[in-house]
Amino acid sequence: MHPYMAEFRNHWRGLLSASLGLAAGTISNYVNNLFSPSLVAEFGWSKSEFALIGLTVLIAAVCLPVAGRVVDRVGTRRMAMAGVVGLPLVFLGLSAMTGSFLMFFCLSVLQMLFVSCIAGILVYTRLITGTFNLARGVALGLASCAPPLATAFFSPMLSSFIESDGWRAGYLVMAGFTAVFGLAALFVMPRIQDSQTALKATRPAAAGRYFEVLKGRTFQILFLALILCNLHFTVLTTQLKVVVLERGVSSETGALMISLFAIGVVAGRIACGLALDRFSTHLVSAVSFGIPAVGLAVLASGVPTPLVIGAGILSLGLAMGAEGDLVVYLAAKYFPAGVFSSVLGLFTAAMAISATLGALILSVSLNQFGHYGPFLGLTSVTMALGALLFLLVPRIAGSDDKADPHAVPVGDAGAV
Repeated sequence: MHPYMAEFRNHWRGLLSASLGLAAGTISNYVNNLFSPSLVAEFGWSKSEFALIGLTVLIAAVCLPVAGRVVDRVGTRRMAMAGVVGLPLVFLGLSAMTGSFLMFFCLSVLQMLFVSCIAGILVYTRLITGTFNLARGVALGLASCAPPLATAFFSPMLSSFIESDGWRAGYLVMAGFTAVFGLAALFVMPRIQDSQTALKATRPAAAGRYFEVLKGRTFQILFLALILCNLHFTVLTTQLKVVVLERGVSSETGALMISLFAIGVVAGRIACGLALDRFSTHLVSAVSFGIPAVGLAVLASGVPTPLVIGAGILSLGLAMGAEGDLVVYLAAKYFPAGVFSSVLGLFTAAMAISATLGALILSVSLNQFGHYGPFLGLTSVTMALGALLFLLVPRIAGSDDKADPHAVPVGDAGAV
């Protein structure tokens, strides 16, 4: 058997565990909006109050670096167990709410912390980066497709169940879903691999490497690039259809373009994984963010042609799908195994900070100009600059290696 395919045969348990764990831990990111109308209608919360839930992203951004260090020290299994126990309890708490928005906000914070820090990519991607070498990109792509695919199957049933039995029963179903899939992930999770990885992370030398990584130019360039490339995130998640309609597209065509965006997300994950296994990481990163920079420029120009707008929307979906694989791959490729989750936590925090900053810029821009063009133009430029920064990484990383003889060699895919 070819070594590429042999990795799937030898490490299928880690891939399956990561897929099940990510589906259990992050599906709420996709289905939370199913509960929102019922909660607002029953408790009479204002839209301005409900919008405060967006602050949970900021709280997660602060906690992600700390969570990454914890995962590196205790290993995947122990952290995953905390998520398997804690996340269903959060949904049980949500099902028992009595109308206090403060209670809802606190439970939403806990939910975000579990999803981002304890039951998400910080934990489960270690099962792939620690074993897969030749097929690491495709393995990451397959695992990252598990949550949206689970959503596509589970969301219609959950929506109907909420309509027929109420939102409280819906939260109980979510508790059961996360518990069952989380336990399944723990059941198939390889034991030896995780214990070895955790052992490396607890060594004093590995802990010391964390602070050396933060001072390195490789980390600083990648951190800045991720901030520049994620300022447009709020538009993708909350206002993409509004942008399309502003370009003169009909509501029906706009809905089709949102579907095209979702297809692009899944396709981007698979395509990026294949590309990462065959081409240089910095080139794949530059292309993955350079193409959507053009797409943002097209949308900013106000061109009313549906075909051109659709191409721009598709490019944004491809980029959003690719980004999930890229951020994990970059952390695994350029940094030591003992600080993998720590670096990934910092990278994820950079993306959350960028999304929050972008939301503030968007608010000011809309207030000043009344339309999305200026913001789309600005984010097109920042994304292009971020894409160019990725091209600098090999030279800078090589320089860092010369300065530090203990660094993991760039391009040594088997180092993690």
